[in-house]
Amino acid sequence: MSYLEFIKMHGLGNDFVIIDDRQNLVKVKKKETLKKIGSRNFGIGCDQILIIERHDNKHAEVTIFNNDGSETGACGNGVRCVASYLMNKQNTTEIRIKTISGNLDCWIENESCFVNMGKPCFNWSVIPLSKQFEKQIIKIDEFDLFCVSMGNPHAVIFFEDLNELNKIDIEKIGIKIQKSDIFPESVNVEFATILEDKTIRMKVWERGVGRTLACGSGACATLVAANQQNLSLRKNDIILDGGKLTIDWLESEDVIMSGEVNLVFKGNFYCD
Repeated sequence: MSYLEFIKMHGLGNDFVIIDDRQNLVKVKKKETLKKIGSRNFGIGCDQILIIERHDNKHAEVTIFNNDGSETGACGNGVRCVASYLMNKQNTTEIRIKTISGNLDCWIENESCFVNMGKPCFNWSVIPLSKQFEKQIIKIDEFDLFCVSMGNPHAVIFFEDLNELNKIDIEKIGIKIQKSDIFPESVNVEFATILEDKTIRMKVWERGVGRTLACGSGACATLVAANQQNLSLRKNDIILDGGKLTIDWLESEDVIMSGEVNLVFKGNFYCD
């Protein structure tokens, strides 16, 4: 029986198993193995699995999987965790992480880990949607969805107030929207409202995972959606079940995310 070394980290309770496989010694990309690692009952348990495949002092290449074994392009909190781990290991304050969705620049400042998530994309074929719609906001049942890609697809729904948001069955509505023919590759669904102090409260149903305590790319998508509907300035705090992320949509159109990351434990996982 073989085993692999891993570390467990989280960003606001959005938790990750990180495998440092820079020597390409571990073969863990089989879907069943990934699902076992991600299982909270039969494995380590996590929202996503991130595998570091190549790396030098300034660059790293990372492959990201959901806990159902499916590959995903963007995971802002996961990338921040990997970046923090590598920067701490190398005693540096900046690094570039390569994912299938592009290069993400990360840095440490005032004990927070930052990531430049790049520019949001509103093109229907990139998000992707099944067809082009006349308006940015799409209606499914009584819900108005603002659709955008942050390296992965997002549909953001805003509610009148916190009371209305708390009444929503996140799982039921999230699954229904994900299964809609409008989203050929499924979608991450964000449920949000503007609080009295003008910050944004957000809950999420993630593609390939389900309900999570936080979603970095989802927080970015929510800030962009709020700004485009004149509900928020271009910089704001997003309050999630697991804590707070600060999102800043720069005039350059790049979206910067910052917040805490935490190392939980290290261990060995025994593979069949």
